[in-house]
Amino acid sequence: MRCLLLHGIGGSPFETAPLAEALAAAGFEAHAPALPGHGGTEEAYLASSFALWRDFAHAEYARLSEGGPVLLAGYSLGGILALDVAQAAARGELPPPAGLLALATPLFFRKYFPFFAVDWRFFALPLWARLQPVLRVPERDPASRAVAPWQGHEQICCLRHFAEVERALPAIRRGLPLIRAPLCIVQLRNDTSCRPYNAFYLARHCGSLSTHLHLLRVRSPHGGHLPMTHRESRQRVAELAVAFAREVAGATKACTFAP
Repeated sequence: MRCLLLHGIGGSPFETAPLAEALAAAGFEAHAPALPGHGGTEEAYLASSFALWRDFAHAEYARLSEGGPVLLAGYSLGGILALDVAQAAARGELPPPAGLLALATPLFFRKYFPFFAVDWRFFALPLWARLQPVLRVPERDPASRAVAPWQGHEQICCLRHFAEVERALPAIRRGLPLIRAPLCIVQLRNDTSCRPYNAFYLARHCGSLSTHLHLLRVRSPHGGHLPMTHRESRQRVAELAVAFAREVAGATKACTFAP
């Protein structure tokens, strides 16, 4: 079975590499491509858009699906794209996925009840994205790097990108009941970029007939939005991904060969 792993905004395939390696070691064919604008220059990243990322995810999934059912996995932005692909499949626009693995996938950047936000600016994100489309941010501190390694465009935050994603989220939330593929949700309890509310919302509103929800606890206050590379959770997350892949691969074979 092939597996498509989509990384997060501003990041790189480094984020999904631990899962890709674990899946490959378990006998699966793992693909972890870089989204358009990622893994290159800052100019290329800023010139990219949610529309480009969505089109790429659809095209890459369609290409891999030519070889049979695909496990669709995504982290953060990649999880949002995976949900969008799964909804397109539910509408008959793409082949149905074998399963859907959502890692630290936000469906809300901000809410008043319960009260939370990725950043205080996100309460006026459309305005901030127009006034200051790109923010310069400091490098991660050494403690964070040690606990949860990460590679990507570390010192820029493109609010325009976040505004584009936020505009797409209502339609993605409305389309959740369409999804019937088995679903596995994984995130850390102390994630302040993607609050656990998002995981519960996804589990509650998705139409999947089989849903696994894993909220993992770590002791370190750092790296809460990086469950795949966090030194306290990366092995467990890889194990969960492999177990889920085996589960849906077995179900796919049963459906394919049953008389």
